[in-house]
Amino acid sequence: MITLSSTRTLLLLVSAAVLVGCGAPTANYSMIPVEGTITFEGEPLSNAEVMFDSPDGPRGFGVSDDNGMFSVKTRQFGAGLPAGKYRVLVTSSEQTRIRGSGKAVQVATVYRESGVGRVSIDAGTGPLSFDLKAKPTKSDGDGADGDGA
Repeated sequence: MITLSSTRTLLLLVSAAVLVGCGAPTANYSMIPVEGTITFEGEPLSNAEVMFDSPDGPRGFGVSDDNGMFSVKTRQFGAGLPAGKYRVLVTSSEQTRIRGSGKAVQVATVYRESGVGRVSIDAGTGPLSFDLKAKPTKSDGDGADGDGA
């Protein structure tokens, strides 16, 4: 015998199953490891924040270590980036320093807003390298295409 209570329970279970099966689709990216070095006037820059921005995929982030080295990960998909073209932006914090220096370094606004360049990431991409200038020229932050090397 079907009761009102068992009918409600059945409807709740069916509704829950439909909702679980109708979740938003998730992207399935093949992630490529991305690493590199950030320098400031040729010296390794520590604690610089690096962002890889693309309109076609997830953003990647990294923070440079004491040797200026960084590796990129995404919030949603973990280490690496999907293949594609990226604009690379670099920002600093109170902890950003030239290796061995106690003095904080402020990254120029042009590197935060326009970027240090554009890179193409694919399976053959090797380590990237970006050298920031204390007084960049307009072309230093124009985001021109390049390989980051």
